[in-house]
Amino acid sequence: MLPDELRARCERVPYHASLGVRVESIENDRVRLRVPFKDENSNPGRALHGGVSASIIDIAGELAAWTGLDERPGLETSTLDLSVNYLAAAIGEDIVAIGSVLRRGKEIVYSEVDVRTDAGKRIAVGLVTYRAFDRGANPGAAERQRATAAPGAPASDDKVTGATAFVMTPFIARLGMQVEHAHGGRAILSMPFAAERGDAAGAIHDGALAALLDTSGALASWSITGLDFRFKASTVAIHANFHAPARGEEVIAQAATLRRNNEIFLNQVTVAGRASGVLVASGSVTYRIVVPDT
Repeated sequence: MLPDELRARCERVPYHASLGVRVESIENDRVRLRVPFKDENSNPGRALHGGVSASIIDIAGELAAWTGLDERPGLETSTLDLSVNYLAAAIGEDIVAIGSVLRRGKEIVYSEVDVRTDAGKRIAVGLVTYRAFDRGANPGAAERQRATAAPGAPASDDKVTGATAFVMTPFIARLGMQVEHAHGGRAILSMPFAAERGDAAGAIHDGALAALLDTSGALASWSITGLDFRFKASTVAIHANFHAPARGEEVIAQAATLRRNNEIFLNQVTVAGRASGVLVASGSVTYRIVVPDT
């Protein structure tokens, strides 16, 4: 696709528009995007929410992949894998993401994305694995399918004190997340479908799903220590796999802390459609809570 077509297509995606994404440049295998600072994308203290960084990494990786693709009937495209490492905080400032294609295969495009402030401080780095599959050229693919059902949820609705306040930060509140369970190293959060969270095909955007995954893993960690916002805490890294689109339905994330090693919490997360039960995404969240010695 031509650069102007790609720019317009990217910026009109509802979720991209809600973040304020601007495409600054598009070249073959390389793109530059900006997210201007606004309070709606932040945590308390005007710090950019990690879900925004994850989202712009996904968006930049996808756009870089599309610099070498042409839209045609039967072409199915989606992010397969998103990996994000958080390096520093952006406080009240724009961020810029540069996405570069590392390799193009027959179906899969591998991209790396570097996220920095205008001053050059590196905020996050990520890898995006994007797939462009021509179903018309592979008629047998319809028979080669397998899906896994989402795990069952805990019966209780126990919530650690402060769990409701945890999802009232500006960015998370805008995504409509609600806590259904948060106790003993497990957390369940819901996120309703809304047009502004949609991608170009009308499904919940992968970036919004990554934010839900991140938040759920964080809350599972906090459900062990107890929520105390005096403690320093942050997401170290997330890794997400995307299984199926969530179109027009609420999604439910279930997170479990598999291991705590002092201030490091290793969490596993699944996201499924509320009504359909279809597994939408899964992944891991490495979270850090610095609990001072007493």
